[in-house]
Amino acid sequence: MTDSVFDDHDALGLAALVREGEVSASELLDEAIDRVEATDAELNVLADRYFDFAREAIAAGLPDGPFTGVPFLRKDNGAEIAGLSSTSGTRLLADNTAVETSVLGQRFLDAGLVPFGATAVPPLCVNIDSDRAPYGACLNPWDLTRTPGGSSSGAAAVVGAGALPMTHGNDGGGSLRIPAAWSGAFTVKPSRGRVPSGPIYTEGWMGFAVEGVITRSVRDCAAAMDAISGREVGVRYDAPSPARPYADEVTGECRPLRIAVLEATHSGEPFHPHHAQATRDTADLLIGLGHQVEAASPPVDTGRIVAELFKTVAVDVANLLDDVAQERGVPVTDDELEASVATFRRQGNIVAGKEYARVNEVSMETAYALDEFMQNYDLILSPTMPGPPPPIGEVYRHENDAEALARHLDEFINMTMVQNVSGQPAASVPLWWSPDGLPIGMMFSARYGDESTLFSISGQLEQARPWWDKRPKRNDI
Repeated sequence: MTDSVFDDHDALGLAALVREGEVSASELLDEAIDRVEATDAELNVLADRYFDFAREAIAAGLPDGPFTGVPFLRKDNGAEIAGLSSTSGTRLLADNTAVETSVLGQRFLDAGLVPFGATAVPPLCVNIDSDRAPYGACLNPWDLTRTPGGSSSGAAAVVGAGALPMTHGNDGGGSLRIPAAWSGAFTVKPSRGRVPSGPIYTEGWMGFAVEGVITRSVRDCAAAMDAISGREVGVRYDAPSPARPYADEVTGECRPLRIAVLEATHSGEPFHPHHAQATRDTADLLIGLGHQVEAASPPVDTGRIVAELFKTVAVDVANLLDDVAQERGVPVTDDELEASVATFRRQGNIVAGKEYARVNEVSMETAYALDEFMQNYDLILSPTMPGPPPPIGEVYRHENDAEALARHLDEFINMTMVQNVSGQPAASVPLWWSPDGLPIGMMFSARYGDESTLFSISGQLEQARPWWDKRPKRNDI
């Protein structure tokens, strides 16, 4: 498809076209369906299609919001909408349909977005590769032999391929940032308590998991965050309100910042040479923009963090499967589960109460350590991922061994999981591409509650080193 409005407009731009009468919401939807179907044929990005729901929503009249008439895909996990499927990528829930609309799902609808499908995820979102999902492996738009990352796999691949400007995703250990970094897209993992996730799922992974969007432009992400942020009734976390809309931060002047830059992973391992060079180049770019940059690393024990995060996820999986068994009156057997899900359940069933209680202790210790470290810095800079995306299926080598699986996942979530445990916000910015043509996202993490600084620096970097025209050469949508 050539000369498409999707090639030249982000989500806010598309909404403006609808508002000005230059294109109708129905026309946008029809073209979006064509683009996403073409992308799905190449990359396997879809978990389900809601085309009739979308057409009926347009016919009924859309609410007046910042994104009125813009086609949108939800991740096959979270942002539930009553009557639409929500399988979380596991065959056990293949027939599951949301019985009510979540707070976040309603906020997306109130913003005028038109959901017309769900994107691919790994089984129960407990990995970074959707290879074992019922709908098969989602492929990286920049290299079809590699994973786009996860667990927001299809969401990032759709945006990275240029099919749509914005999709829904969530992040419990890096699930927004990892695929955004490997697919060439932008995202912000918000602070804990910023965006609602209930009432269907109240507090994902002890509050480690948060909801958000993946976008091509910084301003789309900021406007979406303005639309979906705000306290949810009954939750125990409530991130402080920003001084002004995030959208204003993107276009406003970015003040000089003091930025700590990591020269190795949190475990002390070296970055891949391409990612190390990208980090140095980003530091130089920031210095040229007037920021103060120095090498420094926060004192975090990622070995302990990943162990506690793994326990949290395992217990959550075990509890979910117990709920399914209770609801249907028949136990859930391992034969009904993907191997990685069965492994997490076995581990979750043996975690003692006192072990689980320690998870909160580690979370607080990590938050304290990072908060103290960031008294001297506005931001921490690192590559989002320590290296390039692995081949499809590689991360499942240890899916039957809990300890080996945890160690293996640590290799990939070492940089991103820290902010989930501490509750801090973090952005992944698609600033660089490797000599092999693979995207390299750069991560900025801020103090708890300070998404404003993330949007400010991201907007400045988007102007200094634009990425809008970066598209995979093979993609012909």
